[in-house]
Amino acid sequence: MWWSEAEQAALADPATCGMCADADLDENPHSVLIASTSTTHLRLARNQAHPGYCLVILREHVTDLADLDAGALAAFWTDVQRAGRVIGEVLDPRKVDYLVMGHRMPHLHCHLLPQHEDDDPLRNVDISDGPVLLPDEELRARAEALRAVWNR
Repeated sequence: MWWSEAEQAALADPATCGMCADADLDENPHSVLIASTSTTHLRLARNQAHPGYCLVILREHVTDLADLDAGALAAFWTDVQRAGRVIGEVLDPRKVDYLVMGHRMPHLHCHLLPQHEDDDPLRNVDISDGPVLLPDEELRARAEALRAVWNR
């Protein structure tokens, strides 16, 4: 039941890629921009079922880690690590889980899902938990707190 070749090609086409279209915007329907580097965009997900849930999205349209050369791969993971440290400092989770999938949105990105004291450590991580949608003012305040630490 995997995507047909035509469906896969359409999903992976940079001309119609949702992440290429809006990863650099201050806000989009799914997230708020925290910071950008020459390699990635760091975004705070609107669904805060896991407080601090962010995404690190590669600027270049690439569909798989295997497609990156060593330098681009190192730059991507450096930004992911930095984002994890920022989330750790601002929200003090017990652990940050890092997920790279991309079969539904074939544009290289990493989900950073903080696990907090009240989360069940035996339960599988589910990016579709929730949604927990914060009031805009609270979401923007969380984004600003993350941005302030990122920019230090």
